[in-house]
Amino acid sequence: MKISVIMATYNGEKYIAEQLASILGQTRRVDEVIIRDDCSADRTAAIVEAFISENHLEGAWKFSVNRENLGYGTNFARGLFEASGDYICFCDQDDVWLPDRIFRMEKMMEEHPEVLLAGTEFEPFSCTDDAPEVSNAELASFRGDDSLEHLSFVAENVFIGCQGCTMIFRKTFLDRIRDWWYPGWAHDEYVWKLALCMDGLYFWHHVTLRRRLHSSNVTLHREHDIQKRLLYLEELKKSHEQTYRFGQRIGIDRKKLELMEKEIRAASMRMELIRNRRLWLGIPLLFYGKYYHRKRSMPVEMLMAIRNRKSV
Repeated sequence: MKISVIMATYNGEKYIAEQLASILGQTRRVDEVIIRDDCSADRTAAIVEAFISENHLEGAWKFSVNRENLGYGTNFARGLFEASGDYICFCDQDDVWLPDRIFRMEKMMEEHPEVLLAGTEFEPFSCTDDAPEVSNAELASFRGDDSLEHLSFVAENVFIGCQGCTMIFRKTFLDRIRDWWYPGWAHDEYVWKLALCMDGLYFWHHVTLRRRLHSSNVTLHREHDIQKRLLYLEELKKSHEQTYRFGQRIGIDRKKLELMEKEIRAASMRMELIRNRRLWLGIPLLFYGKYYHRKRSMPVEMLMAIRNRKSV
């Protein structure tokens, strides 16, 4: 079996050398590494190029710099569609892989052909004073017992439930969903939701990497800005709609489609609440609590609507 690793880089000069070394040092050698730089303004590209050259990795490791900034989700997706491996892993530029990560994940996938995509546990560590924290809920979900948990099509699993950097998935799965990605759709949410539709979504309770927490983490900072929250909800609704269409195409049962309809409706009402200050929507939204990724978003968005109303 061939293993491909996809990495999207952007201004990562501070930590990327350690991550590259952890990939190269795997006990099971990676067959293909695709690294795409999104117009970094620092020395990221030079560090990657030097690492490839010094370790004679030309051919197996492919590096390119985008002509224009694409954003991390689209940059990852572009790299994803270049992959040729039987198994594909996403990789962030600032983490540190445990030496046997690839060996153990490949073994797990070989032993469980029912798994289309799996995320894993990780060990967080902070390296700056202002580093964000991993949510207590996420850490509490870790069992550390090597069990393989099947994630069924229920509301709580529609929202991505693992760090994208921990994922591994099959190329055969990617080939089936390739035409369903759209520009801007976050790479990890894309594969997560469509694996859920295909009943092949799993979480492996095994630590495979050290997750570096620092001031520049993209996915761990909380957004309380009104415009950023509206943009998030617009993208969320769009991804729900695409998931619904995919589910229709592959023939998932009506109950699952109805769940996605409620997810779409909840996102629409949340946008209406904030954008147009429809405070009365707070009442029906009380009955849509399970369609929020986090329950605390309900009072946060009500306060946003109130604040938006006062500013008019």
